[in-house]
Amino acid sequence: MASSFDRATSVADRDVDIDHEDGGLDGEYSMLADAGYSGDVDYYALLGLSTDPPPTDADIRSAYRNLTLSFHPDKQPPHLQEAARQHFNQIQEAYNVLIDSQKRMVYDMMGAEGVKREWGHLGAMGREGEAETQEVGVKAMSPTQFRQWFLKTMKKRERKAIESLVGARSALTLGVDASNTITVEDDDDVTFHIPSPKLVTYGLKYNFETPIPVPDFLRASPGEDTAEEDSIEEEEDLLQLTISTGVKGRLQRPVQPITVTYEGHENEEEEIQVPLPPVLVGNALELGATVSPNFKGLLGTRGIWNRFPFSFLKESNVSFGALLLPTPAFTTTFVRSYQPVPGITPFNVAATTTIQRSLGQCPPSFQVQATKQLTERKVAVLTWNSGLLQWPGFLLEAFPALGLTAETFYAAMEDSSALQLALKSFSKPSKSQASHDGDFDDEEARRLEAEKEDIDRSEEAWDIALALAPGGAGIGLNYSRNLFSGKPTDDPAKSEWSSEGYFPMAKMDEARAVKLEVSTSLHSDGSIGWTVKGTRLISENTRIGLGVGITANNVAMTVTWKRLGQRINLPVVVMPHRHHDAAALAAVFPWLAYCAVEFGYVRPRNRKLRRQAVARRHKELNKLVPKKRAESEQAIEMMAEQVQRRQAREESHDGLVITKAEYGYYPSQSKKPKTGFTEPRVIDVTIPVAALVDRGQLVISKKMVKFQIMGFHDPAPLLPKRLKVWYNFQGQEHFVELGDKEGVACPLRAHVISH
Repeated sequence: MASSFDRATSVADRDVDIDHEDGGLDGEYSMLADAGYSGDVDYYALLGLSTDPPPTDADIRSAYRNLTLSFHPDKQPPHLQEAARQHFNQIQEAYNVLIDSQKRMVYDMMGAEGVKREWGHLGAMGREGEAETQEVGVKAMSPTQFRQWFLKTMKKRERKAIESLVGARSALTLGVDASNTITVEDDDDVTFHIPSPKLVTYGLKYNFETPIPVPDFLRASPGEDTAEEDSIEEEEDLLQLTISTGVKGRLQRPVQPITVTYEGHENEEEEIQVPLPPVLVGNALELGATVSPNFKGLLGTRGIWNRFPFSFLKESNVSFGALLLPTPAFTTTFVRSYQPVPGITPFNVAATTTIQRSLGQCPPSFQVQATKQLTERKVAVLTWNSGLLQWPGFLLEAFPALGLTAETFYAAMEDSSALQLALKSFSKPSKSQASHDGDFDDEEARRLEAEKEDIDRSEEAWDIALALAPGGAGIGLNYSRNLFSGKPTDDPAKSEWSSEGYFPMAKMDEARAVKLEVSTSLHSDGSIGWTVKGTRLISENTRIGLGVGITANNVAMTVTWKRLGQRINLPVVVMPHRHHDAAALAAVFPWLAYCAVEFGYVRPRNRKLRRQAVARRHKELNKLVPKKRAESEQAIEMMAEQVQRRQAREESHDGLVITKAEYGYYPSQSKKPKTGFTEPRVIDVTIPVAALVDRGQLVISKKMVKFQIMGFHDPAPLLPKRLKVWYNFQGQEHFVELGDKEGVACPLRAHVISH
């Protein structure tokens, strides 16, 4: 074994091609995030414990006791005492975490670094952490109570961090006039020019949300909570206030006329226009607020609050909005689910009442929207808007003071009734990528799985709407999907904490898709409008978009930038009138330019950077191989005596006896390996595997990081490795082979070697 390992080490010390046949660049790069290479310690592997089923406290104590017999510094010769002390400290650290039910629960979710962080200063369980402010002692909680409390604490912390990023939302719009970019001659020839853009309009919107403190006497009594006693629910804001402001207008460029004379021509005067600094003219100012109460938390669930009409409010979402500028208005929105027939999917009904004018002039306007889920992805929506209503004639005759004035009537002519029917198809819900246990030997299965993932990540969606109004009718169609392979553009920021546990998002630098959005509308007068827009994710929270289409009476291009709750819009008019051929050319040219940049520069550069990152990490890990080899050899030397005694006891009653075990990289037998990967890189792990035998059984969990088992080390970093074990049981020879992500339980009849 020594000779094969020396050959492997000599190959590993050379610069090798990381993008080999066993996984490729993406496979190698994804391994950088695996627990074995992240620097985190696998405490279960360190103690030789299986996680399926989870070990009991007795199992943990037994494994700890067996290891301390081998690695206690006082029982080792002088030349091994320092190495034994290091191993003993690691074993003790793993034992202290796993034997503590609370630390073990956190370790299972967040790893060793998570335990250190949460039991450190400002951590949930550390000094000045959330546990110090908890009324009920956290250490006295049952495992179920502690899990609920910890998950709630982590979710609140995550929510606070997210709200600090998106607590305020703003949007800045700057209208640009570049109408001299495209000209159309009388013979319909389209000509492109170098534009001279000018800012002509602006718009700014800003809103933020904040909870309103509610006195304790208005809150529902905690005793009214019908949940179980050991459940700890997350507190919700009982009153939420949203403040909205906005202003928009034109950017005027005033000029100052000046009369000048030139030397030698004193009798001649010339009047010139001197431009002055731009002036912002605001012709629309908005200011409003919305209050959203949580009636369930305010009213409780018992007593009179459980009767109509309070019970009706508890199961509904209600909000009250007030608009101060430009014209005062008051809005009430009521949302509730209805199930008229038991067993069918309920309807979601939203009713909005708006008081925009004096009740002496007209009654409030109404809008009712009914939503019905047809299938898992399709939803039908029916919306009716009353528009401007007038008091009935008999009331106008009885009360002459009622009714619209002439000014109000003409000002509200566009506020007409409307009916809209829409059918929407949403994209498939995003699913976490399933981890495949074992190695993929079937290339066709791997290809089909990759194609399925690409289809799921396309997130295709569409909606079609038919609108009817007294002034005419129209139909609109929207379609969107992700193009190219890579991270979806509109992949939302998912919460890593839930009531079920901790699900961290993998932070991988991968290719990014482009979301294509196409919108078109056809009106009853025959006019057609359309817009094509592409959006790309340029960083974790930042997106940019480019759109081209026909709007109103011009051809416009729109550039957008969005980061979390902040947005910048730049609509650019490139032609002053509608021309479909020019608009099509304006859409094709930017798209071709983007494709050239994306596939000619961006993606090759990203692949090169990933390749370099893998190569750097590969060299770092290979430099550690000699050190890890020496540590594993010292561990094996310290374990040998105790393991041999236990194996002798097993052999005395025909139990499970490990005769040989190898771990490492074996070249592929299905195709010729690349240069540098033709030789196996294998180490002898007979003693470490034999140390895992407990009460006549050998159990290795598929989740266990095998090269972190005591006495193991990684002889081939970032390469697929296998574990081969030969053992005797009841006088028969057995053999089993498993990959890095496979588990095994021995003895099994299927492992018997047939001669």
